[in-house]
Amino acid sequence: MLRKLLSHAAIYGLAAQAPRLAGVVALPIITRYLTPADYGVAGIITAYISVFTLLQSLGLSVVLVNSYARQPERYTWIWRQINGFVTLWSLGYGLLVMLALYFLVPAEGDAHRLEVALLCGLPIMLFTMTEMQSNLYFQLSQKPLPIALRSFIVGVLGVGLNIYTIAYLRMGFIGWFYAYFISTAVGFILNGYSVYVQQRLWPIFNFNWSRIKHSLRVSLPVIPHNMATFMLDTSDRLVLDVLRVPVQRIGLYNVAASFGTYFMLASMAITQAASPFYLTYLARQNDREAALQVRRLTFVLLGLFLFATSLASLWMREIFELLIKNKALQQAYPLAIIILMGYNFRPMYLVVVNTLTYREHTNKLWRISVVAGVGNILLNFILVPIFGYQAAAYTTFAALMYMGYAGFYMNAYKASSLVPYYPIAWLALTVLLLFVVYELATAAILTKVILTLVAGIGAIVAAIVYRKSLPL
Repeated sequence: MLRKLLSHAAIYGLAAQAPRLAGVVALPIITRYLTPADYGVAGIITAYISVFTLLQSLGLSVVLVNSYARQPERYTWIWRQINGFVTLWSLGYGLLVMLALYFLVPAEGDAHRLEVALLCGLPIMLFTMTEMQSNLYFQLSQKPLPIALRSFIVGVLGVGLNIYTIAYLRMGFIGWFYAYFISTAVGFILNGYSVYVQQRLWPIFNFNWSRIKHSLRVSLPVIPHNMATFMLDTSDRLVLDVLRVPVQRIGLYNVAASFGTYFMLASMAITQAASPFYLTYLARQNDREAALQVRRLTFVLLGLFLFATSLASLWMREIFELLIKNKALQQAYPLAIIILMGYNFRPMYLVVVNTLTYREHTNKLWRISVVAGVGNILLNFILVPIFGYQAAAYTTFAALMYMGYAGFYMNAYKASSLVPYYPIAWLALTVLLLFVVYELATAAILTKVILTLVAGIGAIVAAIVYRKSLPL
């Protein structure tokens, strides 16, 4: 069972995200033909799209999951009704999104306002619900390969189209959005065959309103928790836009933040693979040995994350020179170090969230996620006008650290915790490593090579010594 769960998680995490990570390979090709303004316009538009897409489903995915688990013989009827409701809702909502995007495009993108509105609004109107149903069906029925295969096809197509539209056709930032629309449309065709031909989950437009109202009462409270991810990952671009930061500087920030996103995608594979083990140990309540195993697993993951991010940050200047073939964009590497180091929060965040979720304290999660997201936005409004756009990277780091460590001081978590995790010590180590790698990023190549070899040898020794205490 554990091998099956681990293999499924690896497929979800690695195969599905591989094309997105492969987009890194395209950077040396496309960045020659992009400017900071291109990255700024694309970052602002993408941030708005993230908000609109998040609100489009009204959080109803949680109802789809619950109905599949609790009513396996009737779930198709519920899914079809929700599909009908969301489809009608999406038509009107999509029109509002297109209208909003038309006016939200920065002045630097004036020539492409209508194109942006159509290319980004139509997928929200027509494609999103089908993709959500398809992914949930295969995930819940324990069939990860179709999801991974379709994600791989769509991802590779998107990367190829990015290169074609930006490097060959020289379309600038609008090339990203043409690639996005075409690849999303292909994904809709593939998902539509599964949903509507194989599973016959056609929408019911004459749906039961009492069923829809009950579903919304369950789903709408989930939206604030989901919004927290947006508030940490993409809201910075919107705040910078609202504060009238020049688009070129937003572009520099967007380049830096994208490296945090790449690491986040890679780390999802690891955390998804670890989740089954967390659940196995958490099921053994009041068992100190199981609690120790959870802590050991968490510390191993955190050590792995700190090693990977510190090493990447140490070489960030060279990574930018290798991947970003644009002198103006290469200036953003110091911000990338700060943002990347912030993503070390995830292992400690994972143990708290898994524990609270398993103990059915999900109503407490907002105290971690929403507070971090709102705090990030407020700090940006306060500090960016004083210290400049670079302050957004520091506020993101601070918010991510809150996400990772605040949960350990919640009463709901402390009541069920059997072993200490020393959050202050790990937080201090993360901050210390940030200062160290930030200062050493400009060191000589030979110095970095020596530090890398020493760190690598130390990591190997630690892995050999520690693996015996973690019998997974």
